[in-house]
Amino acid sequence: MINYLWLFVVMLGPILLGGAVFYAIMRQRRFTRRERINQDAATRELYEKDERADTGPYGGRR
Repeated sequence: MINYLWLFVVMLGPILLGGAVFYAIMRQRRFTRRERINQDAATRELYEKDERADTGPYGGRR
């Protein structure tokens, strides 16, 4: 009887895990065009800010 319980647990675990992953993927929302443009602009701004940063005191460029 205990063997059937373990068989059930071993079979059900991957099925539940796969279902949870599938659910998470299906709930994922794509960015709209405006959101993607805003994200790209913010990323560019952060990179530019990093390039202008004075990291000399920390062993970096001046």
